[in-house]
Amino acid sequence: MSNVLNYLITARRCEVEELQRLARTCQLVLTVGKLIHCLQQERGISNIYLGSRGERDALVWRERVAASEVAQQEFASWLEATEHDNALSNGARLYTRIAFALHALDGLPRLRADVAALACSPTASYERFKTLVGALLALVFEAADVAVDPQISRLLVALFNLMQGKEFAGRERAGGAAAFAMGKITREQEQSIEYQIEMQEQALRRFESFAEGFRNEWTAMQATLPLAELERLRRKLLTSHERPLDSDMADAWYQCCSTRIDGLHQVEIHLAQYVQAQCRAKIIELQKELDDQGQWFSQEEALDPLAPLATFSSSLDGGHLSGGPMDAGVGPHLTQSIVDLLRAQSERLQNLTQELATVRESLEERKLIERAKGVLMMKQGLNEENAYRLLRKHAMNQNRRIAEVAQAILSLTEILPDA
Repeated sequence: MSNVLNYLITARRCEVEELQRLARTCQLVLTVGKLIHCLQQERGISNIYLGSRGERDALVWRERVAASEVAQQEFASWLEATEHDNALSNGARLYTRIAFALHALDGLPRLRADVAALACSPTASYERFKTLVGALLALVFEAADVAVDPQISRLLVALFNLMQGKEFAGRERAGGAAAFAMGKITREQEQSIEYQIEMQEQALRRFESFAEGFRNEWTAMQATLPLAELERLRRKLLTSHERPLDSDMADAWYQCCSTRIDGLHQVEIHLAQYVQAQCRAKIIELQKELDDQGQWFSQEEALDPLAPLATFSSSLDGGHLSGGPMDAGVGPHLTQSIVDLLRAQSERLQNLTQELATVRESLEERKLIERAKGVLMMKQGLNEENAYRLLRKHAMNQNRRIAEVAQAILSLTEILPDA
């Protein structure tokens, strides 16, 4: 029976080790979040610079580039300082995402050279930054998807959706900045910005549903933001149609959007730090339980003076004592106590599994929708915005959820041959 308790203790030690890996993963998310925020700022000011043909914000653009370079170096330094073997939760998947992110970052110097030389359009710059930030956000999504603790998983899902909503807000800022700087907006740009607004609102609603403990902070932060001014600028931007836009409003638009995005980033930082604190607290709690269980077993064995003799006898006759294999080497009180521990551990793990399945349902839905959008973009030559609109249109026509329509599209894709 001592082996039974040893394996129970080993199981708890594995939980502690997994939480330690999860804590390091949370630190990675915090580091990546800072880099994403800097790149979002750089993207927005790059579009003003490009939209004005280099006449606006050249100095600010260089400052944003420098800030992004510092954040990128911090990311690289964190990776170098972290062991590669089993250091992060579900390392294989996360390390793959890190590799993709590093590959995307390798293209950043060329993008900056093109912006500096005015060799790309605001739209091209926007798309290239979107791909880069998307690779970093995929890393955060993976961290949320591999978390093994339900409470931590919920918080990471909330954090991912907050960062996703902030990314859509950043795309809105970049698109609007380019339109104001150029003094006009096309119908395609209008549709893109409308899509960014809709998607950021969806992401922030999901954030609210998973971050119950942050409702008060979230409400207080929103009260400080210039939301009324943002709505006024949005109306000017999206109702101009073919009329010229006032290019002098480019900086006002950028600053208003930035104030909101900076507020979102502060909540993001606080939430990431809170997740780390929760990991540390759970590690301390589990470590205490391990110490208590070790002390309990030593005390119980001391109270059962026949335990060593019975263990010796069981080794002589193949373990077939009158009490059966489960009772070999221990008294009835110790046997029942360990059975209670086994039952409690089994029920706890079952509850954890069920809670994790509930939390990850939203992540699975997002995967389905993203994959279905990709199929529509490839098969029908649509951009991201139009692919999503098509999914939503079919969902509304069929009175089904978008995730269900996405699953149907993917199922058809699997059985139908390529054209």
